[in-house]
Amino acid sequence: MPAGTPRPDGDPTSQSSASLPDIGTRMPDGTVYAGLSMKTGKPSYVAAAGGRMPDGSVYAGISPDTDQPLYTTPADAPGVYTWSEALAYCRSLSAGGHADWRVPTLTELGLQFQNRADIGGFNETGSMEHATGYYWSSLQVSDSEAWAQRFNDGFHEHPGKDIDSSLRCVR
Repeated sequence: MPAGTPRPDGDPTSQSSASLPDIGTRMPDGTVYAGLSMKTGKPSYVAAAGGRMPDGSVYAGISPDTDQPLYTTPADAPGVYTWSEALAYCRSLSAGGHADWRVPTLTELGLQFQNRADIGGFNETGSMEHATGYYWSSLQVSDSEAWAQRFNDGFHEHPGKDIDSSLRCVR
């Protein structure tokens, strides 16, 4: 169901605000209550993160940067990558009929962390052999560092770009 779509099961305008679910509540049909629409004032519902798309990608939620649907690969990229290698890997990835993959922004990485249980398959150990246990973001701190996020606790760090870390491409 597209973002902001009123539910088809009754007239949502007849509901009092006291009977509306809390924002973020998963509904019986699998959608998530997103609050009242800024345009219509009616309750709106969005698709839940973690839905598998016909092309094999996974719906990660709405990008905080673009307000558009964000999709991720169903699994981490194989191996670990320096920051530059991560950028090159995602740029060259062709999966599910798409060639517009990229490293997530820092806020998109946070969205993946927030929805990690629904998306699935993330390294949540906080460590890896020969790697940091973090996931790369596209945001540089300097010529030698970039932001990354650990998925066992959500901690953000800006390790050196030459450090090996995990990667999950988005589009």
